[in-house]
Amino acid sequence: MPEAIVRDIGDIVVAALMSKPARSVRPQTTIQELTELMTVYDYNGFPVVDDEGILRGLVTRTDIFKAYLDPYRHAAGDARAMTVADIMSRGVITVRPDDRVFTAIALMVDRHVVTIPVVTPTPKGPQVVGVITRRDAAGALKP
Repeated sequence: MPEAIVRDIGDIVVAALMSKPARSVRPQTTIQELTELMTVYDYNGFPVVDDEGILRGLVTRTDIFKAYLDPYRHAAGDARAMTVADIMSRGVITVRPDDRVFTAIALMVDRHVVTIPVVTPTPKGPQVVGVITRRDAAGALKP
C-alpha cells in the first residue's frame, strides 16, 4: 500500500494542489497588518512581492516571533511598527507549477518549511502564481 501512495504522489504536479491565486504582502506591510492577515486567513506565511508580483521574500509567523524576541529590534521601537521588509527571509525556496508534489514535500521536510511559493520565471524575476503548504500537499495523500 505505501508504494501505491508514493507512486500516486509522484504523478501529481504542484499546480493540482497549490492555493491560487496566492495571497501575498508587500515589503512595506507593517507587522501589525501582517499579524491581522495571518489571523484572518489562518496562514503561517505569505510570499512578499513587489508591485509587479515578483517574489522578493517570504514572511512567516516565526519571523514575527523572532522580531518580538530580538532585544535589539525591540529596543529600537515597537516591533509592531516594523515592516515585512525588516523581517522577511530572502533567497526563498520555490517550486514551479509543473514540479511534482513529491518534490515540494521533500523540500518542506528537508528544509523545515511549511509554505513554498509557486513561481513561473519572467525576465524581471520569479512571478508568484500560487503557494503550496503542508496542508495543500496533504491532499496528495487522500485516497
